[in-house]
Amino acid sequence: MDLKLVKSPNEWLSKQVDPFNFNFLNPVEVEKQMIELMIQEGGLGLSANQVSLNAQIFVIKPYLLGKEVKPFAMINPEIKRVSEEMELMPEGCLSHPGLYLTVKRPKSIIVKYLDTSANECIIELYDIDARCALHEFDHLNGIEFTDRVSKLKLDRAVKKQTKTRKKTNG
Repeated sequence: MDLKLVKSPNEWLSKQVDPFNFNFLNPVEVEKQMIELMIQEGGLGLSANQVSLNAQIFVIKPYLLGKEVKPFAMINPEIKRVSEEMELMPEGCLSHPGLYLTVKRPKSIIVKYLDTSANECIIELYDIDARCALHEFDHLNGIEFTDRVSKLKLDRAVKKQTKTRKKTNG
C-alpha cells in the first residue's frame, strides 16, 4: 500500500467512509504510513479520506498530552461527549493547501476508538487536540472544514489563498 495525499477538489473528500475492517487492512501498517505522510506534509492530523482509503481511521499528533505521546491512530472513532464551551479558531487542511478558515468547534471532547490492536480506548482531548480530532472525524463522515463556514467566509478565504499563491509563484 502506497498512500498519497488527495487534494481538493476530489470525490474522496466528500465521501463517508466505511468502518475499518481488521480482516482486510493491517492497522499497524496503515497507521505507520499515515503518520509518515502526515509528518512529511507538516500536518497535525490525517484522515483515511485524504489518502483514498475507505476505512474509518485517522491519525493525530497531539500537543497537549505531553511530549512522550507520539502520533497515533484512532480507528472507528465515536465522539462520546463534546463540551458546551465553543471556540472560534483558524484551521487549515492538508487537502486544501494554503486555505485557512476560522471554524467554531467544541473546546473539549471525549472520543471512544480502537487502537491498532483493536483495543477499545477512551480519551479526552482539549483545545488544539480536540479541534484536530474533530476535523479528522468530520473527514470520515464526508464533511470538509469548508462546509463549516458560510459561503461568504469561504469565498473571502479562497480569494486570499489565490492572492498568496500568485505572490509565491510569481
